[in-house]
Amino acid sequence: MSTAPPRVAPAPLPPLTCAVLDDELLPRLSVLNALQAHPGLHCLGHFASLAELREAALPTAPEVLFLDIELGTDNGLDYFKSLPAPPLTVFVTSHPEYALDSIEAAAFDYILKPLTAERFGRVVDRLLDHQALHHKAALYELHVGTEFLNIREGYRTSRVPVQDILYLEALDNYTKIHTPGRRYLTLTNLKHLCEQLSATRFLRIHRTFAVAVDKVKGLHGAALLVGGTALPIGRTYRPQVAAFLGEGGAA
Repeated sequence: MSTAPPRVAPAPLPPLTCAVLDDELLPRLSVLNALQAHPGLHCLGHFASLAELREAALPTAPEVLFLDIELGTDNGLDYFKSLPAPPLTVFVTSHPEYALDSIEAAAFDYILKPLTAERFGRVVDRLLDHQALHHKAALYELHVGTEFLNIREGYRTSRVPVQDILYLEALDNYTKIHTPGRRYLTLTNLKHLCEQLSATRFLRIHRTFAVAVDKVKGLHGAALLVGGTALPIGRTYRPQVAAFLGEGGAA
C-alpha cells in the first residue's frame, strides 16, 4: 500500500527590508530601537534627509519606509505622493493634521510621536500579515455561508462558525478575522465580506473594522469594547454606531 509523502513545512519568509527617514536624530533612533524587537524586519539604513536617502547606495530598494512628514525644507507626504511605485510607507510624525491626507494617498499606516512599543508592534504585525498574504495569495480562498465561513489556507481548510467571530479587520485588500481562539487571513476585502455577512449581525464602525454586534461589551471613549479590545469608531460611522447603541445594542 502506497503512502502519501510527508508534507514539507513552508520555508519562513525573508525579513521585510526597510529604511528610516527622519531629520531628527532621537526619533530616528527610537524607530531603530523599536525595530530590534522585530526580526521580521531588516533595516537597510537610516537617513536624516531625502538627499541622504537618494544618495545612499542601498543594495536593494526597501520594501517598507518609516517616514517623517516634516524633513527640513522637504515634505515627506509630498515625496511619498511623487513616487510611481512607493514602498509600504508608515508615517511617523508629530503632526496629526496630516493623517487624513496620508490615508487618502494610500499610506500603509500613520504613527503619532512619541513612538510606543505597543503601537509599533501593531504596525509590524500588519506589515508581516501583508507580506504573508501576498506570498500565499494563490492559496487562499473563502466561502461565506449563513452560519460558517470555510477558509482555505494552503492545504488546510478551516470551518469557522460565524457566531465565534469577534470582529473583522481590513488589511489593504484583505481581511483578518478575529475569533477568541485564533486569527484568520482571507483575500476578501472588508467591504465585500461585510456585504456577504448578515447586516443584523455585523456593524461597520471604521474603515478598518467591523464588529459582531453581539460581542460588543460597551463604549470606551471613542471606541467600542469587543473581546477585550478597544476598537476606534471612525467619524463617518458614528451615526450608525450611535443608532446601534441607542437601541441598547451594547451589553
